[in-house]
Amino acid sequence: MIKKIINFDLPLMNNKNDIKLRKNAATISLSIGLFMFAIKMIAFVITGSSAILSDAIESIVHILATGFAFYSLIISLRPPDKSHPYGHGKIEYFSAGFEGGMIIIAALSICYYAIEDLIFGVELKQLDFGGILIGFAALINLFLGWYLIQIGKKTNSLILEADGKHILTDSITSIGVVIGIVLVMLTDLTILDPIIAIIVAANIIGTGVKLIRESVRGLMQESDSDLLNRIIDAIKKIRSEDFIEIHKLRSWKAGDSTFIDFHLTVPSFYSIEQSHKIQKEITDKLVEDFGLSTQSMLHFDPCKPSCCVYCEMKNCNIRKETNSIILSWELESCTADAIYKISGAK
Repeated sequence: MIKKIINFDLPLMNNKNDIKLRKNAATISLSIGLFMFAIKMIAFVITGSSAILSDAIESIVHILATGFAFYSLIISLRPPDKSHPYGHGKIEYFSAGFEGGMIIIAALSICYYAIEDLIFGVELKQLDFGGILIGFAALINLFLGWYLIQIGKKTNSLILEADGKHILTDSITSIGVVIGIVLVMLTDLTILDPIIAIIVAANIIGTGVKLIRESVRGLMQESDSDLLNRIIDAIKKIRSEDFIEIHKLRSWKAGDSTFIDFHLTVPSFYSIEQSHKIQKEITDKLVEDFGLSTQSMLHFDPCKPSCCVYCEMKNCNIRKETNSIILSWELESCTADAIYKISGAK
């Protein structure tokens, strides 16, 4: 009697250390974000600079986005359940899209205040002290952004990578503000203050658009050719003569989990036991290369007489033709339909 077993407790994290790293990084990001906002508001009150106010607005957005990212991180760490058999990792794409949208809103706010100052003018004071405060904030954010991106890549967390990129744009904003302050001090042209703010805002919008684009790609499960090529290369390393052909290869990511499914043509006389042995060998290799949270689904197709020309199996009792074609297993062929189906052969 064969029992159907459904397991909803598959691991989504490679280890508990990854979970700890993610949570610690998110907590550090939120704490420093609050500290940076306080510094920038002090600098604005002292100087009256619209560029510095714009930088402070960017920090408010960072705090809101980081708070949402932290919530998303907690959700993404939940294991699969009956309602979400593939886990909760896709919330990371929502988080990245939200953060991208918030970045764009911040940039538009910066433009608004800068244009207002261009029209009505602005009175600036104590720019040297304000510049020192903003420069200090920029330096801290550079290190924080780099740290979050590294932790995000190490733990496969799109949330932390997106937050890190956002903070790097925040530091770029601050650097632009400092440059503007220095130019104003050297030239006494206060109009440079809002102009610098607008230039920085344009750069920030580009980062926001990229994050939204990345979010849409993940939610729509857009094909990732780099990931597919890595999967093909992994299987090639253990390829044997009875791996006749791979086709209909697909893959997508959700959080730190990689989902892979494809068809593999094997000799038609193979038993279930032999096919299962191949399946385990391939699955073990994919887990080795892509992590413990990799989940693969392999469908076996029996070979057809037309497969003989590209089948490299030496001892085959059902061979109809000699092997005359060597399949190289490239992306285009592995993601397409089976060769014998494309050619219309039987």
